Amino acid sequence: MEDKELDYYIKSFKKTGDNSAYEKIYRYFFAKIYRFVLLNVSDHQAAEDIAIDVFYKVYNHLREINLDYAAFKPWIYRIARNLVIDFYRKHSSKNDVSLQQYMEEIHADECEAEVFIESDFDENNIFPYTSDLSVEEGFSNPALLKGLEKLPEIQKQVIILRYVEDLDYRSIGKIIGKSEISVRAIKFRAILKLKELLYS
Repeated sequence: MEDKELDYYIKSFKKTGDNSAYEKIYRYFFAKIYRFVLLNVSDHQAAEDIAIDVFYKVYNHLREINLDYAAFKPWIYRIARNLVIDFYRKHSSKNDVSLQQYMEEIHADECEAEVFIESDFDENNIFPYTSDLSVEEGFSNPALLKGLEKLPEIQKQVIILRYVEDLDYRSIGKIIGKSEISVRAIKFRAILKLKELLYS
């Protein structure tokens, strides 16, 4: 779906409540949102439930808020991300390292990001396997997927949003509530961590 088409369906649904317009939005985004959630929670049933909840929230709130097609994508992924956070909170124990890592990352001092500003580095030279995360390749590297599971949640989400969902840094920043520099820093640290996990 092109941006103009998405913009038309959003405006149509907001203006008239036309369910056929909403259905077009739903059909276009459901697989993407489901994939994003599944890669974060690793449970098909939970991912499906969360994705359905995302679209329930979209249906109930889209007409109330002022956004266009450019703002829609970060907004829907932010809803999905928040529901993933809720899932972790509900299904974690005090000993859940994954959640602890997630909360540490989410509250990390953004000033740290400036140390990691990318300066003309070619990430493919540092870590040549990011293409294995593409949908077209069918997530072709099992070792990479295992490595992804070992990353702190926020790093995993940035890698998924960047390489699987193909979102730009600005959109990812809106989704996770951080600056573009912080997103780049998180991605950079994630790539280094994945390299360490795969080559050690």
